[in-house]
Amino acid sequence: MRVYGVNKMDESHIIQKVDINRWEQAQEFELKSAEQAIGSDDDWNKWWYEKFEEYSVLKSKHYNNVLEVGCGPHTNVRYILPSITFDKLWFEDPLIQFYITHNLNGSNSYLRKIRNHVKKNPINYLLKLYSDKNMVIDLSSSKLEDLPYKDQQMDLIICINVLDHVNDFKKCMEEIFRVLKNGGLLVLGQDLSNKEDQMYCPESYEDIGHPIKIDHLLIEKILVGKYHPLFEKILTRDEGRNPKAHYATYLGILQKETIQ
Repeated sequence: MRVYGVNKMDESHIIQKVDINRWEQAQEFELKSAEQAIGSDDDWNKWWYEKFEEYSVLKSKHYNNVLEVGCGPHTNVRYILPSITFDKLWFEDPLIQFYITHNLNGSNSYLRKIRNHVKKNPINYLLKLYSDKNMVIDLSSSKLEDLPYKDQQMDLIICINVLDHVNDFKKCMEEIFRVLKNGGLLVLGQDLSNKEDQMYCPESYEDIGHPIKIDHLLIEKILVGKYHPLFEKILTRDEGRNPKAHYATYLGILQKETIQ
């Protein structure tokens, strides 16, 4: 990974964990944001798709179990599904029940479409969407820190624009590693924060919706020895989604090492 001038000895800009009250405030913020913006039917999903070079590393492959964590109402996996084959699709988000049961400004959100059609005739709907009669969908409102899945159950996990919203970053990464099978793939996209952001954009550190602050050095530390990158980039500040608040953005498609 390229280094962007972060002093390894100074980690005062990093916030890996917050208490449950702070996390609940962030969830309330997320809910309000969804209510206001969900009608657009996109939450930067196309932007991530383009930055990941259309997920070309994943194309034309089969995955038994595909999980998107922190999926939101629109999901990022919808840009991946048309180019892969798979058996079962799993969605996790603490707010998922709200996303699939409320009107949200009349939105045509992806999850609500799935919910509505699955109730009527899931096979026909999914066959029409993906020409895959074997696909099954499962929704979970569990926290990312406590996934309700078996060890090494998932072949492909998508975690994009999620880790700054969580309660405990390290625990989330441990859970993703636990449920991903040996040789399985993790798609990880995350805005990063450093001392410079803390100094020149202090309001980003007061942002209710994004309590966790991590940099590329912490990402590297968490990934080393556990994953092999098939695709990896760190976008500069000017290339990122929010140049004022984030010095860089991490993108990786990572293969889990075989752990004995």
